[in-house]
Amino acid sequence: MSALIRKQKFDNLWLGIAIGLIAPIITLAIYISEVYPNQFREMLFDHMLVFFIVPKIISLAVLPNLAFFMLFIYTNRYLTSKGILGATIVFAVVVFILKIVA
Repeated sequence: MSALIRKQKFDNLWLGIAIGLIAPIITLAIYISEVYPNQFREMLFDHMLVFFIVPKIISLAVLPNLAFFMLFIYTNRYLTSKGILGATIVFAVVVFILKIVA
């Protein structure tokens, strides 16, 4: 019976957690470079704090996790998708805490 069960390539919980944490960071970097021109990047953090848009930006940055989650679900890599979902839940808790604090 164990010979019939074969481990799929890229089906790893830690890979899912890494993808779930790195994809939003890359998305955030792309968002900042596209929305805020070079001369205004030094004022970016002041703008984020004054208008308190940090939870909104984090929420937008987590959207690519949905695509990765669906990709790994459709290819039957459930451990990786669990890791992506776990990282997304961590981001959701952070956004929730930021919304309550403000």
